[in-house]
Amino acid sequence: MIVTIYATVITLQSLWGWYKMLAGSDRYIGLIRRYMVVHGLRLRFKAFWGDVVICLLLCVVFLIILYAHQIINDIDAKLNNHARPDPRRIV
Repeated sequence: MIVTIYATVITLQSLWGWYKMLAGSDRYIGLIRRYMVVHGLRLRFKAFWGDVVICLLLCVVFLIILYAHQIINDIDAKLNNHARPDPRRIV
């Protein structure tokens, strides 16, 4: 959890830095912007489609496991509360 938050913060800071750099009005910055747009449009998404599907499936499996873990913890808590009699209660 901590590593995920750290990686997200670092990625957002990096993207913000790139945005600030590429938002300049210098002639060479404009050239770099056009260069990045052209190469972004030339990407072959079909080559990456299999990896994208695998990443999405792994995310779905992670969410299912996380949900199942929460359900198991809830069941355990309910069983522990129900199975232990109150020692102050006289039968």
